[in-house]
Formats: sequence, structure tokens, C-alpha cells
Amino acid sequence: MNGKTVPAEKFGDVRMFKTCEQCGCCSSACPITGVDGFNIRRILRHVELDLVEEIAHTPFPWACTTCGRCEGVCPNGITILDIIRPLRSMSPGEFVPDGAPCIRACPGNIDIPGYVRLIAQGKPREACERILEQVPFPGILGRVCTHPCEEKCRRNEVNAPISICALKRFAADKTEDIFEETLRVEADTGRKTAVIGAGPAGLTAAFYLRKKGHAVTIFEKKAKPGGMMRYGIPYYRLPEDVLDKEINRLLSAGIELRTNKRFGEDFHLTQLQAEGFESVFIAMGLPQSRKIELEGVQLQGVSWGVEFLTEVAEKKPIEMKEKVLVVGGGNVAVDVALTALRIGAKEVTMACLESRQEMPANPWEVAMALEEGVKLMPSRGPTRIIGENGSVAGVDLVRCTAVFDDGGNFCPTFDDKTETVGTDQVILAVGQMTDLSCFDGEQACSFEKDLIAVNPETQETDMPGVFAGGDVSNGPGTIIEAIAAGKRAADAIDRFLGGEGIIEDSGRRKPEGETIGLDLQNYDGKREKGFADLGRVAFPTVPVSERFHNFCEVDRCFSDEDAIREAKRCLQCDLELILGRGGKLDSA
Repeated sequence: MNGKTVPAEKFGDVRMFKTCEQCGCCSSACPITGVDGFNIRRILRHVELDLVEEIAHTPFPWACTTCGRCEGVCPNGITILDIIRPLRSMSPGEFVPDGAPCIRACPGNIDIPGYVRLIAQGKPREACERILEQVPFPGILGRVCTHPCEEKCRRNEVNAPISICALKRFAADKTEDIFEETLRVEADTGRKTAVIGAGPAGLTAAFYLRKKGHAVTIFEKKAKPGGMMRYGIPYYRLPEDVLDKEINRLLSAGIELRTNKRFGEDFHLTQLQAEGFESVFIAMGLPQSRKIELEGVQLQGVSWGVEFLTEVAEKKPIEMKEKVLVVGGGNVAVDVALTALRIGAKEVTMACLESRQEMPANPWEVAMALEEGVKLMPSRGPTRIIGENGSVAGVDLVRCTAVFDDGGNFCPTFDDKTETVGTDQVILAVGQMTDLSCFDGEQACSFEKDLIAVNPETQETDMPGVFAGGDVSNGPGTIIEAIAAGKRAADAIDRFLGGEGIIEDSGRRKPEGETIGLDLQNYDGKREKGFADLGRVAFPTVPVSERFHNFCEVDRCFSDEDAIREAKRCLQCDLELILGRGGKLDSA
């Protein structure tokens, strides 16, 4: 129990004046009727029979999304949500969620309901402030985050999830000069730390360590910072000006950036220690393609996915053939395919081991590839690249019957069905890796499966004062996962340097009973008529016919009206959680 009880008279008006007839209208309208045995009529029946505590001691009250569709169809006008919330306040602790599902799903712990609610109120500036409390790249994430939060959004159980990622981009694009206003750097501590790699993990760690007053220097092997955000994500997804703006304002906090400095050649760990750096964060990422042994890879016209994208980002001249075959089914392979179309390829085909449903690429990225004319050949693997006069002429493919074994391990199996695909160029995008030879000749960290071994909670290696994070320790991941790793590392490094380890501006989601903020005043959980049927608002995109031979951004920003309309679809699970626990939403 939560230590709270609800008096019977709390439900008295419902039983006395609006007796449920068990007609079934509410259950028929409820989007989750039947899921794990959930049924609104069952809840109402228990309340009517004075079995309030019995039904409260089930997961049913918390299973309800509180969308209000049931109330809209009830012939007697029963305010069913006024029954659900008191039941929640009586629920045993094991049934009470520990936070809004979207926040729990976000590696960066962004206050998603909070900023969505502010957008719904027409306050994009305040929404961007809320986002910046937890992550330093709202505009970047608003374009390329894989938004795991949307998969867990409870609105999906009603009809479709909130466009959380697109709303983040809206808040960022509508806000100027806010970063400097919200930036707070503590007094200098006199401690120095070095960051190796200016990708999302390295930049994030550097930012939060600088905010704690430490002197931070970033060493980057490329001419510009950004890591795979710059050299692995094409500009049609993440424009260079957006990337530059958000990185430059982060560096403006007083972070030193040294570019064209290659770890293992231009500097070593021992040299950093000699220069007075008391801690080091290694965030080199996985900037190389994983190579596979395949007959014909030495032929002219064969290249590798990550290197191909890097050369395009560096604006190097690349000769594209008319027919291109991309091998791989991940996001890098999709980016390679769509980039090839933009720089001259006439026909692009993707072949991958996985079935269409198993492809590791984001479904919306695959849909975009199909929309732009990329041909998919799933469940196929290359056996050899065919050459003619030293150049690519085709690829032999064999059908893949299974990618993983019964234990979930990568262990592809094939049948005897083969086919030859004629092509002029092959780009292999079958994984990523890093070059660990930079550790040769000096004391090295421990490695596991070609990755740097770290404590998952602190990102610390087995070398004193040396930390690592992001893809170089976790394997290929997302930008938001890299940002989360950078935050964990900054927390641990700050503690190592004598700080308290609190490295983010939290405090908006205060405990029950404390003031939550002006934007929450007068919230009583009431749903407007038709709320449950509000459909997901589509964000604008550039027509397919205008996407070729250029890198113009494909996805565009919500209009003010559409952003507010989409934000108003939010179920406000965080507030519902407080109300369900019997708490109050006080105004400031």
C-alpha cells in the first residue's frame, strides 16, 4: 500500500446518481480492452459493489491510459476517470509506475512531458530550456534521434504516439540565443581533463565537465568536430549549419578544441599526463567500416560505407557509377544508398542478410529509401564480387535463411539459391569498428571484442584516471546513447577530480507535494471531448522530386499551429502519475 486510503464517499456520487448499467459502451470504445484482461466494466462493477480496495489491488487502474474515450460514449455521463484516479492512489507499490514511460525510455532522461506541455501552451522557448536541462543538442536530436521514447509513448495504445522528436526540433528551431542565457559555468577548480574525440559522447562530457569549472581540452583527429554526427550522417538529415551552431555554442563555454590531432601519433596518454591532465575521457567512436573477407573486394569500384560517407562530408570528389549495390541493412547502409542517389547514381539496390522485418535500420529510414526509389533485396548475402577488366561487373548473392541461431547469436545460415546481380559499383556497409593500434607502445586499457572495457556505471577503464565511453566502449549505438554515456563519464570524472558529480540542470520534476511550476496550475486531468481521437500530425517533408542532386534537408519543421495541435495530444503521464498517487499539482 502507498499509505493512503480513499473513503467510500469518494465514489458515492457515482453509485448514487449515475449507476453503471454495464451496457459495454465504454469497453467497446476503450483502446486497450482485452489487453492483459483489462476491462472498464469490470472496474466499474467492483466500485459499484463496494469492492473498491479489491480492484485497486490489481494492475487495472494503472493500465488505463486516461484518454477519456470511455467517458465520451457513456450514455449516463459517468466521469470514469474520476473513479480511476482514486483507485490508483490506493494501489500497492508494486503496481505504481516509477515515472512517465517516455522519460524512462530516454537514455538522456529528458523531461519529455514537460517540454511537450510547454509547446502545447505556445511556449517553445521555455520548452527548449527544459530540454537543455538534460542534453546540449536539442536541434541535432530533434532531427536524428531514434526516439525510443515514442515506442513507449502510451498515446500509442490509444491511436499513435506523440511526435516527440519532431516537437524537440520545433522547440530548438523556434528559439534563438537561449544557450548563452541558460549556460552557467562554476568557478574554475584548477583541475584539467582531456577528451579524445569530438563526437557526441566526447562533446557532452567536455561540456558538463566545463560547467563544473574544470579546464577541458578536446583532441580531435579530423579538421572539424562532430564525429559521426558530421562524418556519418548526411546533410539531408542533419544540415551542417545546425551541427556547427550547436557545437560552437557548446565550445563557447570555454572548452579548448585541438583539431587534426591523432591519438597514438600526435599525442599519447603519457604525454597528456605530462602536460598536467589529471583525467582522460576516450571517446573515439567507431569511425571505420568493419571489413569482411570477400573475393573481389580489391576491384576498382568497391568501397566501404563509413569511409564513403566521410568522403562525401569532406566534399571530396567521388566518381559514381550508374548502377550501385549497397551491401548491408543498417542505418549506415541506408544513408549510403540515399547519398549515392544524390551524387549521381541512377539505380541503387540494397542487399542484406536480414529479412525486411529484421533489418536493423530504422523503419522510417527504410521507408524513405523505398520512397526515393532504392530497391531492396533482403535475405541475401554476397559470396563474391565479380570483376571484368579489373572493375566491378556484378555480385553473386546467396539466400540467407536465418541471421541468428536459437541463442540469438549472429550465425547466418544459407540455402543453395544463388543469383548474380549486375552492378558497376559496390559499397559494403556491414558494420563499424575503431583502430585500437593507437594504444601500441604504451600502457593500454583492457579490451573486450575490439572495444575498450569500462565500468558501465562510470565509464571508467582499469587505468587510473582514464575513462571511455560511447561507441568505442559500447559498440555501435545512437546519438542519444552516446550523450548519455558522456553524461555518466562527466559525473564520474567530476567525482574523480574532487567534485560532487552532479552534472546536469535537473529539478523540474520535483517530489510530490512540492511546487512543480506555473505551467501546471489548474490541471485537473479533465479531457476535452474528442481528445482520444486526435490523430498524429504529420510534419512536412520536401517532395521526392526535389531531393535528387542536392542535400537539402528532407524533413521540415512543424508550423506553430501544427506543433501546438500535436503537443496537445499528450496524455501527460507524469501529471497523471502524481494525481494517481493522491498528490497535488501546486502552482508556483
